[in-house]
Amino acid sequence: MSRNLLERVLYQLSVDRSAKQRFRKDAAGFLDRFALADEERRMVVEFDVLALQRAGVNPMLTMGFWQELSPSRDMRAYMACLRPVSDGEAVHVAALRQQEGENQNG
Repeated sequence: MSRNLLERVLYQLSVDRSAKQRFRKDAAGFLDRFALADEERRMVVEFDVLALQRAGVNPMLTMGFWQELSPSRDMRAYMACLRPVSDGEAVHVAALRQQEGENQNG
């Protein structure tokens, strides 16, 4: 696996409008220009963010890729790909859940 190459692909797909358009139109064709292994191509095409992170890809890149191009673009669905998410649970890092009985002010 080439973490650096995967990160370059996801970065380009997150910031380059024409790359996003080409990927939406023909994901496999867009990825042909990169020397990705079949498994790496599968992870990108299937939005397998868990496999991408396990391959060492930066979580901010997987999240940006998801938000820009995934079919649902829903953060709850993104988090569900990474770990179980309970109903009503905040899915943003900044919204930490407090432990039962813990005072909000410290």
